[in-house]
Amino acid sequence: MNATSKRPTANPERLAPNVEPRWVRAFVTEQNLRGVAPRVIGDQLATVESHVREAGEPAAEAFGEPVAYARALPEGEPWRLGRRSVVELVLGLAGMLLVLDGFQAWLADGPVRITTGYLAVLAITALCTAALLLRLTALLRLVVDRPALAWGVMIAPFAVFVVCLLLLRAEVATLPVLPVALLGVVALAASSTLAALNPEEEDEITGPGEAPRRSAVARRVGVLLYPLLTLAVMAITWVPTLFA
Repeated sequence: MNATSKRPTANPERLAPNVEPRWVRAFVTEQNLRGVAPRVIGDQLATVESHVREAGEPAAEAFGEPVAYARALPEGEPWRLGRRSVVELVLGLAGMLLVLDGFQAWLADGPVRITTGYLAVLAITALCTAALLLRLTALLRLVVDRPALAWGVMIAPFAVFVVCLLLLRAEVATLPVLPVALLGVVALAASSTLAALNPEEEDEITGPGEAPRRSAVARRVGVLLYPLLTLAVMAITWVPTLFA
């Protein structure tokens, strides 16, 4: 095996070139949802590939439907977010909310106004975060099995946010813009720094003899996700003011 072939990629089909790609994707998706380690999935794909290549029969005939075959194999550990990931998530969300609050207050040329609606949004955000942490596997399976419903479930909190902010306007406190915005920037920077320093967790499917590694895409998403989301929402908020 040459040096290039030892370098894992995010494309699991490369481990089973003689197996129908749709079969491979369905099998890998199910095994990921069942918490099977990427290196184990790679070994399983290598076994399937070896049989298909030597026997000359399609994987669907030799092993059956990919989801059913995956479920017949030993299950892995359930999906869980580690402590570092939880801290990244909380800091990223908090930083995004604080920066957006400061930016909107700056556009309105006033202080940051803490209303009952804003407190309700914070409470709902905390509940949604807790649900994500406790039921991550269920959410991922919903995304795979019923994507339309999953989109509705993920969009629903934002609709509730809008309703809360529009209807619950009683003012609780006011805060100066600069400290709020700076605190948000610090939280975003801390979240991105933690993501950048995250240990090389195995998330790429590797074949026998390949060293496990974390994909470059996963690292970039962790570092840039919240800052880019914040900038996108800021742009959406700012553009209408140009035509006011």
